[in-house]
Amino acid sequence: MLDKVVNFFLVHAAIVLPLVVVLALVVSSTARSAFKWLLRFTARLLLIAAVVTIAYDGSRTLAGGSGLVITSLWDHWSALHPSSIETVRKLLVAKVNPLAWEAAVRPLLGLPAWLVAGALGFILGWLGRRRRKVSIFVN
Repeated sequence: MLDKVVNFFLVHAAIVLPLVVVLALVVSSTARSAFKWLLRFTARLLLIAAVVTIAYDGSRTLAGGSGLVITSLWDHWSALHPSSIETVRKLLVAKVNPLAWEAAVRPLLGLPAWLVAGALGFILGWLGRRRRKVSIFVN
């Protein structure tokens, strides 16, 4: 019986894991605050990556003398770990939808790396922000 339950969770992990996370976020305030902290931490890392990539493009622009240099996310990813691109493509085509790679991910990879990292960092930072406590006084 236990092996069937484990097998079910392994086969349907892409569906079960997000549902468990959402349930924990709805039920537990501690999980919500931890998740917000994780969002803020990830946002900071992405914003640092955006600054680093814009500095990289700026230094290549100043050193090259051939005009403005903008490095895409695809170029950075293929320079850092080229084999993982094909792995992600195969995973998306097999598990999600073949159009997910061509319609969503591939155009994103063509954008400047600083733009993608910066936008994602701002979005995650906004989602993980600390809310102001509002005091309402009623007479």
